[in-house]
Amino acid sequence: MQSKITAILVDDENSSREVLKDLLESFFQEVELLGEAESVDSAYELIKAKQPQLVFLDIQMPKQSGFNLLKKFDELPFEVIFVTSYDQFAITAIKFSALDYLMKPVEVKDLRDAIARAKKSIERKTKTTVQILNLLKSIDENKERKIAVHAGESVKLLNESDIICIEADGRYCSISTTTNERYITAKYIKDFEEYLGMDSELVRIHKGCMINSRHIKEYSKGDPCIIEMNNGRTFEVARRKKVEILERVKK
Repeated sequence: MQSKITAILVDDENSSREVLKDLLESFFQEVELLGEAESVDSAYELIKAKQPQLVFLDIQMPKQSGFNLLKKFDELPFEVIFVTSYDQFAITAIKFSALDYLMKPVEVKDLRDAIARAKKSIERKTKTTVQILNLLKSIDENKERKIAVHAGESVKLLNESDIICIEADGRYCSISTTTNERYITAKYIKDFEEYLGMDSELVRIHKGCMINSRHIKEYSKGDPCIIEMNNGRTFEVARRKKVEILERVKK
């Protein structure tokens, strides 16, 4: 008989916990619920007492967020599936850390996919601790952003400062690094802009490309404005972006 995944629910709204509990009991017999918590402090005590393998964690809670719960642990001995109402910043940060989230109201299909991935991580003992730590750093504005990319069976975290450029390719983007590595990720350029923010060294030079101003070797003053990177690649700056880009470069 296949062993069950032990789990707890953390959400300040009783109605939300009841909905998720009903879905789990109706459709996911492989998940054994050990308890529920309505706050960060009660969840922390419940986790220490029950030691679940999986935590369904609401992000928006009064006084302290779900992220505050994770910060209480030096190591995370459990997998996390985030549950959230619409919060674009949190969702973007979660996506870029290659972690799972569910939007309220939770759909059975989305729940099934998230549980399947969590189960695989638990069985393979491939903890997502590194990705969660990256998420916690990414929501701290004083920390350098990292971007999670899939490399075979593992997830690699790229430092923002190590990226040369990000180029759009249909529904995907190609990321090139200072070590001449290239990664493909299922995100749009606008997703990177939103995640990295206005203070990022990565700047958008035209519709389909961002470059890292840290790695610019030289640029031409005339039209068209051509930028050469330290690795020898050249890019043309859109005319409407020229003034903005050159100001960023000078800084």
